[in-house]
Amino acid sequence: MSIKCTRCFLVLVLMSVAAATLFGQVAPPVARYTATTANTSGSGEAIRIDILRWSTDMERDNIFNAISSGDNGLPPVLQRAASVGYVWTSETAGYALKYAYRIAAADGSERIILITDRTLGTFEPQRWKLTGSASAVTYPFSVIELRIGKTASGEGKASIAAKIVADKTAKTIALDNYAGAPVIFQGVKK
Repeated sequence: MSIKCTRCFLVLVLMSVAAATLFGQVAPPVARYTATTANTSGSGEAIRIDILRWSTDMERDNIFNAISSGDNGLPPVLQRAASVGYVWTSETAGYALKYAYRIAAADGSERIILITDRTLGTFEPQRWKLTGSASAVTYPFSVIELRIGKTASGEGKASIAAKIVADKTAKTIALDNYAGAPVIFQGVKK
């Protein structure tokens, strides 16, 4: 092998190592929440939510406008959206978050609105069947609303058990009658 070929080979190896290092690194989540499921046939299952970045106000406006025009306007917006995080369960795959928006309250508590482009239970529907008297609601996506107190713990509810609405005050999507919906994520911790 000539010296010129050896140099070219070394340059290619170094470039490959640099590219693998650069693209192999994944930024840590900006927020991580843990919880266990409740009021489903898979109650007690550990859940982890990793938010890689919060949705921008422009993304919030797109979601708000889509939901304001009816449920059918949201799926195309979600399909075009980049993933901003993941919901990890014991199912075979995680759920990509297409929206993650945080609303801080004056008392230090937070509302976290998350949207996946799939229904919870897409991979293993039996785990997400509701127990008790709650009626199942079906959308081709899932909305999760977490309420976190100033002590960094709280609860979460989901669109598998509640209808979704446009929250005109916060200009985002929300669960209708949050107080009346069953808890789906208990012991939420940041």
